[in-house]
Amino acid sequence: MPKLNFPRTETITFLLITLLGVANGQVTVFYIVYLFWCQELVRTLVDFIVAARQKEGIAQKWLFLKVSFGSFFILWIYFVFIVLLFGFMLNWKSRDLLVDNISVLTFRNWYFNINMLLFLAEYIYFRFKSGNTGVELHLFNRRHIVLHISIILGAVVQLAVVPRLDIDNRQASALVILPFVLLKVLLDKPRQ
Repeated sequence: MPKLNFPRTETITFLLITLLGVANGQVTVFYIVYLFWCQELVRTLVDFIVAARQKEGIAQKWLFLKVSFGSFFILWIYFVFIVLLFGFMLNWKSRDLLVDNISVLTFRNWYFNINMLLFLAEYIYFRFKSGNTGVELHLFNRRHIVLHISIILGAVVQLAVVPRLDIDNRQASALVILPFVLLKVLLDKPRQ
């Protein structure tokens, strides 16, 4: 059976849809950081369901539940921080950005929705085809690092770069999104 390469497929679809969204002025810093968060939530939920079916014994299930709770708790903290800071506080003065962020948050941005639906389908397919092997939940993993760096980088971009650029300009929007795209590509590349 050929080796499945989920990270490469996911990265290609992420890049295509995101770049189309940037070209159409539909991608903001909130969009990117929230997309990273939603993708990690999907991964964690799918892995939780798969791993919960595999665990046997009370001690093993108890440890699994503790780690799972910790992972979901970290995601909850990230969610609150991302929505409050990037969705509202940093864009409070720009009505257009607030409307764009709310449309992403309420799943009314088609680029975001397509990105998430394809990610969900790809990840479930990957889990199914890989025989659900190697499923483990960790309290803090590599993708949490992507979220953490994205939050820090996003705050710097929003506070230092965006005020100096004409954000309605498509080139400026692409420039602001570029560090996040590079971060995703570099940190989500397949491990050899």
